[in-house]
Amino acid sequence: MSLSRRLRAVAASGVLAACSTVGLSAAPASAAVTPHCASDAVLAITSATYHFMWDGTTWFHDGPGGSVTGTVQAQRTISATISAGAEISTDELIVAAKASVSTSVTKTLQTTLGHAYTHTIPANQYGNLKYGGWGYSVSWTYEYRQSNCVIKILQKGTGQLPTVAQGWYYYNTSS
Repeated sequence: MSLSRRLRAVAASGVLAACSTVGLSAAPASAAVTPHCASDAVLAITSATYHFMWDGTTWFHDGPGGSVTGTVQAQRTISATISAGAEISTDELIVAAKASVSTSVTKTLQTTLGHAYTHTIPANQYGNLKYGGWGYSVSWTYEYRQSNCVIKILQKGTGQLPTVAQGWYYYNTSS
């Protein structure tokens, strides 16, 4: 077989392989092609926003002007949460977020005892220090993908997922 015939044969087999991969066939245009998908229930993260997650206790407020210093004097736990009524578990949401958002997502974050921080406050402003961790606010869907490729959404929700990152969050206020 000549080189050009071999290349055409390789190209033709590549097209056939690609068509079979995406579900196309060499059936006549008049033949109905029934799509086929694997039936499966899928938990998908639809959006994720990185933000500070306050520990709910450690907050220092000082000013106007000068500086504010904070020290963590007690350990706190920041836990993952999921919207009320969710039929999926927090563990399932964490697995999905680790795969699609960040591998640093965790179920709980234990804050560090004794961590201190000082920040200068601008004149005529008040300084605020809060301690906690950083994590993701996520939206998710739990859907069933049927064998005919129709997707049925079973449930939607939100969750708050901490990461392993922790520290101080500083901001100014006018009072």
